[in-house]
Amino acid sequence: SYLRQHRKRSPLTQNDIAFIMQLSDFANVCRWEKGLRQPTIEAIIIYHLLFGFPIETLFQTQKYELGKITTERIRLLLAQLKAEKSTPKVKGRITFLESALTRLAA
Repeated sequence: SYLRQHRKRSPLTQNDIAFIMQLSDFANVCRWEKGLRQPTIEAIIIYHLLFGFPIETLFQTQKYELGKITTERIRLLLAQLKAEKSTPKVKGRITFLESALTRLAA
């Protein structure tokens, strides 16, 4: 877990993290670090603030999977739009979606 890796590189304990987050005990911190539970957005931001790592590093797997799904859905929508009557609004949507595909491919 990225959370555990970052904390272990510091001298802080799970109890320290729990205290900083105003948690009653370190059980949630332990679960987050073991990957048994998803941390809250607040917890992620606090880890980011404490350890200075990019938040995106915590979501690499989800980003990859969602990127694949999003790319597929965009391609389907593009096919539908290209089959429609060409209007300025439809052209704008197509241009935007093609640009999004380019960003996703990068």
